[in-house]
Amino acid sequence: MGYNLDEYQESSVKAEEKNALIVAAPGSGKTTVIINRVNYLVKQKNILDKNIIVITFTKAAALNMKKRYFDKFNTTTAPFFGTFHGLFYKMLLKTGGNIDIIDGGIVHKIVSNILNKYFDEVSEDKVKEAINNISLYKTSRLPLNEFKASISKEIFEEILETYEGYKKENNKYDFDDLCIKVLELLKSNKNLCSAYQKLFKYILVDEFQDCDEMQIEFLKIINEGHENSLFAVGDEDQCIYSFRGSKPEYMVSFDEIFGDAKKYYLSVNYRSKQNIVESSKKLIKFNKARNNKEIYFNREELGIIKWFNTYNEKMQAEKLADIIEENKKLGIPYEKNAILYRTNMESMNAIDVLTRRKIPFTLLDREYNFFEHFICKDIIAYLKLSVNNFDKKSFIQIINKPFRYMSKSNIAYLNNYFKEESPFDIIIDKEDTPPFQKKKIDELRKDINYLNKISLSLAISYIVMDLGYIDHLREYSQKFGQSLDDLEDIIEEFKVAAEGYKTIFEFLAHVDEVKESIEESKKKKDREGVILSTIHGVKGMEFKNVYIINCCEDTIPHSSSKDTNIEEERRLFYVGITRAIDELYLFSPRNRKGQFKDISRFIIEGGFNDLPVDTYGYEIGRRITHKTYGTGIIEELEKDKATIRFDDGEVRSFSLKVLVDNGLVNKV
Repeated sequence: MGYNLDEYQESSVKAEEKNALIVAAPGSGKTTVIINRVNYLVKQKNILDKNIIVITFTKAAALNMKKRYFDKFNTTTAPFFGTFHGLFYKMLLKTGGNIDIIDGGIVHKIVSNILNKYFDEVSEDKVKEAINNISLYKTSRLPLNEFKASISKEIFEEILETYEGYKKENNKYDFDDLCIKVLELLKSNKNLCSAYQKLFKYILVDEFQDCDEMQIEFLKIINEGHENSLFAVGDEDQCIYSFRGSKPEYMVSFDEIFGDAKKYYLSVNYRSKQNIVESSKKLIKFNKARNNKEIYFNREELGIIKWFNTYNEKMQAEKLADIIEENKKLGIPYEKNAILYRTNMESMNAIDVLTRRKIPFTLLDREYNFFEHFICKDIIAYLKLSVNNFDKKSFIQIINKPFRYMSKSNIAYLNNYFKEESPFDIIIDKEDTPPFQKKKIDELRKDINYLNKISLSLAISYIVMDLGYIDHLREYSQKFGQSLDDLEDIIEEFKVAAEGYKTIFEFLAHVDEVKESIEESKKKKDREGVILSTIHGVKGMEFKNVYIINCCEDTIPHSSSKDTNIEEERRLFYVGITRAIDELYLFSPRNRKGQFKDISRFIIEGGFNDLPVDTYGYEIGRRITHKTYGTGIIEELEKDKATIRFDDGEVRSFSLKVLVDNGLVNKV
């Protein structure tokens, strides 16, 4: 039986029903249960390896599980451990067909080429979104006219047609094709179907909540055999991939989908400390589409849970950096800390501060750099041109943003002009440049030179409003059907990133430093430094200390989902907080992207806002110095209210948060 199984794990491993669903709480040992179930089938039930199939959702998970099986049970043989796609590939090869999978780089190129026809610049996230849409369409089994893509219908249909055309022409398959083809074979060939039912007697599925419709259909077909058994392990509370076709309903209605079924519960969380488990339970109970289950903690000691309602994202980043540095002094390595966020764009402020403080970090999504967004690149080009009028590349980038009647032939002329001259002079001195345009170019030069004479924040506002960049974005928004609000959000994020830098030179140097830090992060083979990731990116992982930033309405829950898919947003937050082993830090900046935001409803639902108010290391009797009133001693601390008796005899009361957030007070 393996060893050290609790009562819930052991009863799951020994399940005798035809079909069993193991509902596994975070940190409850689902991998342990799966490998012990395989061992139980082999050693106790005398089932042959070839009749057992273990399915995971990633190759890495399959390899890890197989290794653990070998190590734990000291065996040299094992059943199939692999992904759905790996299994389907093997099945199709046996039919005698030549299965050639399309290269991921080719897919990326096809999709990005079409997107580049419509958009000035295409981010990795945009390409991934389009590729996800292709997969979601194919797994949904819906007619094209009924499928609702998250991108423009016309653009999606062009991408789909080009993509499928390329595959057909080159006899290529993608992973969804493998599933479609296998289902067609099983439905059309009864003998083949019966043969696989006899072969795949015991199927075990990890992360069952992530199955899409076609994968469920495959499992149902195989399960129709009298001797076939399905052992599914998952947690509907961690179903966060609806954009890939997964549905929590498959977990909730398992016993309706698969007959002769029983649900078992892995109820003990071995990962997190007591209060982290209790808070996560309190939160997730607000969801309706879930199994009614109890979750218990194993670790009775209390962890650290703190919630910070900082003024803005900058202060949020400074605060979490303070905590990380304090923990480092206590001997906690940087690698034990993970900063999590809803979308990649939110990492910007954390990266800024970590870079400035020389705190090493690793981006799990190694492609992302906020300053590479086309809006950021445009504003940076304006700034570069203001400090260097000879910067031809920057001139070309901004000259028609907004449209300034610069012709393609003139831009080509500039590109081919090799003398070291200002592009302003080159165009003005060009014989066929119309007088009105010469005047416009000269006025633009004066405006751009003006940028270097004012503060950085004013310069950015001047570019956006006075130089008409906002007009360019309005046109862009209308032309490509993109939300102007979303584009303006990027500008606001950029303004926040520029705070604290007095000159354009200082800020441009910082942008280069951030780029270098991210490039350095990409080179790292293993986790080195503080981990930065979206919550989606760390599912299945755990960290000693977790920091979830921007816990505000419209961020988490996200504005695009809070009205249509609030339960998945709550599940996502639940996944985030249950990654924490010992310490959980939550941040809700009051000001995001220049707007005041309400704290996330999930903070309230989990009771995180009712935690004792953080005193920032100040206590009664502590001597302090105030920027205005001088030195004094703290006489009372009641929630956020600090009463201080100053050396001049005056007694004054303040919000401690305001004092600390604005740097008005220091310890003596």
